[in-house]
Amino acid sequence: MKDLSIVQKYMVCTVNDKGVFPVASVEERTLGLVAGALLELQMEGCIAVDGKKVSVAGALPQDKGYLKPLYDFIREKQSVKLYVVVDAYNFSWTDKRINELRDAVGGSLVQLGAASACKAGLLGKQAGYLPGPETVRSVVEQMRAELLEEGPVSDETAALVALLERVKCLKAYFSAFEQKAVRQKIEALAQSPEGKMVRDMMTYLQIIMYSFAARGAAAAGS
Repeated sequence: MKDLSIVQKYMVCTVNDKGVFPVASVEERTLGLVAGALLELQMEGCIAVDGKKVSVAGALPQDKGYLKPLYDFIREKQSVKLYVVVDAYNFSWTDKRINELRDAVGGSLVQLGAASACKAGLLGKQAGYLPGPETVRSVVEQMRAELLEEGPVSDETAALVALLERVKCLKAYFSAFEQKAVRQKIEALAQSPEGKMVRDMMTYLQIIMYSFAARGAAAAGS
């Protein structure tokens, strides 16, 4: 099986046994998916971030086709504020934009043999993407080996774990004691000169989750 990217590993670690995000945390995990996709686009030089605005800066590589829905959205807007991206994806799990990105990432996992397509949701009308046990085991073992043993932590693993921690998924793979050690290691890396990718991920998460919370509060008060 080909090595998976950050956003592909994120989906592997955050879907439930039906191959979809749990209803109770669907909005938060969906926005986490968007944050991971944004980081990958930036890593590939496909987008440029200026303050809280994002714009297309380069072509989308062929092997990153699963990011095309988000890439096309940004390209159509030319230059778009991140909170506009949040608004576009901050709807129910049946929203068209959310489904396009989710299906693109899930479909890429199926093509790689890392997951199988399945039916989910009420009356089986929703597409699910169920990771194989070996896929989950491989992703988790890599995280645990890098974070709990001596040795360097890759930028990709650190960014993935920062993302999983923010959407409250670490507890599924690490004990409470281990989670504390992992957070300390990630925070130390984020403050180091080598931790740019982790800092970028944390910035995306902060902006996206803040925008999500602020718009939710505004809607509740209206």
